[in-house]
Amino acid sequence: MKFSFKRNFWMSLILIISISSRIGFEFLLRVFNEEFFFTDFFETLFHYSTYTLTTLIFLSIIIKDHYSINKLPWLIVLVIEPFTGLFLFLTFGRDYKDSNRYQNRPLAHPKQYLTHEPKTNFSEIEYRSIDSEITDIFKTAYNMTGHHTYSNNTLVRVLRNGENFFPNLMDSLASATSYIFMQFFIIRTDETGRRVFQILSEKAKDGVEVFLLYDALGSAFLDKSVLKRLKDSGVKIAAIDPIRIGFFDTRVNYRNHRKIVIVDGKIGYLGGMNLANEYWNKSKRYPPFRDTAIRIEGSAINSLTALFFRDWYSATGKFKQSDSYYKAPLKKAVGLVQIVPSGPEYSYPPIRNLYVKMINNAKRSIKIMTPYLVPDNELITSLIIASRGGVDISIIVPGIPDKKYVYMITKSFFEELMNEGIKIYTMNNTFTHAKILIIDDQLASVGTYNLDHRSARINFEATALLYRQGVKELVDDFAQDLKLSTQVDLQVWKKRGVITRIIEGTLALFSPFV
Repeated sequence: MKFSFKRNFWMSLILIISISSRIGFEFLLRVFNEEFFFTDFFETLFHYSTYTLTTLIFLSIIIKDHYSINKLPWLIVLVIEPFTGLFLFLTFGRDYKDSNRYQNRPLAHPKQYLTHEPKTNFSEIEYRSIDSEITDIFKTAYNMTGHHTYSNNTLVRVLRNGENFFPNLMDSLASATSYIFMQFFIIRTDETGRRVFQILSEKAKDGVEVFLLYDALGSAFLDKSVLKRLKDSGVKIAAIDPIRIGFFDTRVNYRNHRKIVIVDGKIGYLGGMNLANEYWNKSKRYPPFRDTAIRIEGSAINSLTALFFRDWYSATGKFKQSDSYYKAPLKKAVGLVQIVPSGPEYSYPPIRNLYVKMINNAKRSIKIMTPYLVPDNELITSLIIASRGGVDISIIVPGIPDKKYVYMITKSFFEELMNEGIKIYTMNNTFTHAKILIIDDQLASVGTYNLDHRSARINFEATALLYRQGVKELVDDFAQDLKLSTQVDLQVWKKRGVITRIIEGTLALFSPFV
């Protein structure tokens, strides 16, 4: 049962009647002090229209072919408080795939934007020479997303923290001669943002094509006068899903969390860092950030380009077809690199499912760093099974959070995981923003994906799946991070207060919304 245009129309009409009758009811109560007979009419109309719409939505949620754990919170809210539930559901609960902005952008649908992506034949000798359990993971990602698995032609360099990332990024931007594609979830017009903008402006004036894409909600506080000057210099700028009306607009919910930079098709960047001072540890308002990005050279940049143009088309309606943007030079380097996107346009979450498969395939060790640890049942089950099978599992989370309520939810999972022998570490006086999964020290994922429901099924994300390339550097970084972290003691943890447990448990009930 889908929310078709006709169904949306009638539900919207019922909602308008409900709201109007409620307003009329309250107005008449105040003016006539409950003595005007029409108050009964408006009260009845309000109740009937509200309950009619609630019932329609309730039934549509039950019938809809959807991940069942996501249904229960909405059903509970609609039963407990129908009127508030309607507002919340029509804003945050509707399916992205049913929205007009998605339906009217056919090339933004899964695999349709990959007009220059090669097909991957895993029977070729270069893939058959690798352990089949490794290639099966890449094959799974390929079958889900259509993004090619690049073999022995892409070099990856790991950039630890903003102190390494931003100087490297700015040097690459300054070297651009043909084009720059840049996309971030958060862009601030602080010192970091202005320095990058200055380079973009100069390059645009020199005739370099510059495309800047940002999430309208994540970058809500961008200085519009700075953007105007940037646009006047020749930079092409687009905001992803600007919000026109706060209520009943699914743009509020579905946000683009990707961070991608491409320079001349020769250098690409992907990772956790946004364009703001705190990611360079230059802000006194935030704790120290521990983050990771990767610098890519070689053929896999073509996949990053395709994903960037997918999002540019989604935001502007203009799709870039020219093959001149897809000529990333081959870079000889042993290993496999695959760009894996995820987002609400997929029926099943590709990166989340990829993580489940990687964890299930682990034989010796699993290393995870994440800012938010809010795993769903499948991920928890996979981690527990791996631990019981003798796999050594270490998870590093922040020592200092950026969102306290999410941190409380994160901590609600500690005891269950530690009871199963999984080691959890908090990084001392640091907010860990890196999104890393390492399996058996030979296979890794690094990108924008957090271990929470929002990253899995709501936000647009991207990660790089790596074999050999960049993995050793990630393993070395993780060993260094463990030395800067404190392991959570299970026995001490069990002694935390009852009130704390109640708060954590209550918030955890709503983890599907996080």
